[in-house]
Amino acid sequence: MLSCLSYQPTTMDPLALPPIATAIPDALLRTVYASDQAMYPVALSYDRLRGWVEACPELCVCFRSPPAPGEALLSPGTEHDLNDGDGTDGDAVVGVIIVLPLRRQYWERLLNGRLKEPDVEPGEMFLGLSLGVHGQGRGTEGGAVVEEEVGLHVYHIERFGAFHGSVKGQRFSEFALGEVAERARLKPGWNVIGISALTATQDGKRTFQRLGFSPTGYRELFVAKSPGQGPGVSGSDTQQLRMVCLSPGQGTHLNQAIDGGAIVAMSEMTVRYGM
Repeated sequence: MLSCLSYQPTTMDPLALPPIATAIPDALLRTVYASDQAMYPVALSYDRLRGWVEACPELCVCFRSPPAPGEALLSPGTEHDLNDGDGTDGDAVVGVIIVLPLRRQYWERLLNGRLKEPDVEPGEMFLGLSLGVHGQGRGTEGGAVVEEEVGLHVYHIERFGAFHGSVKGQRFSEFALGEVAERARLKPGWNVIGISALTATQDGKRTFQRLGFSPTGYRELFVAKSPGQGPGVSGSDTQQLRMVCLSPGQGTHLNQAIDGGAIVAMSEMTVRYGM
């Protein structure tokens, strides 16, 4: 579930360097998890989120501002890394992206809601891991790499600090998505057939629309059980919510599905085929 995105354009100092990709430290990942759960409380455990990141660190990346000339980049996990969630210590955290590389059959199920995000099991569904060849697609036959189709699912992308892209006017969403898409494209045996995202905010929807994504028709709604409840339900009130899933073509049955309840949050699956 993609909860938040910063998409404002930025001007770039001609001498500024683009962010450096590093591993996502645990403190930052916990911050991402907590903010997602507060906004959109799906039944996703932190262990499952951590499992995704550990299974494919190349596509789950923390971007940091480059160090000043003559300074070394701090290693994640050091004592200087404790405040990485807000970038106050060490190299400032610019943003983060978490992308899941799903084998085609699982990715297509995710697009239409037959597979839910919290049920994505990396050992079986990620390309490479289920094949026993870490990061190398299906493997080889007679010395030749055999390709397998993979869909990239953006679970989370967020900008935290000032961003300077490699191209003037480039936005963080374009930079981060381009970085991980290129990494996937260069994987031996990976044939990337598309990119998807389950957007849960208006900013996220506008951003992915601008990037060429289109709705698949699948939506997830959190509906207040009590008629008097409305937007803003959070914390202990999450137990008063129920999740309603609408498959493609079920839009006309929205009123029947929510049964008089108030929609507190809604996400929409979007996709862009090809690279």
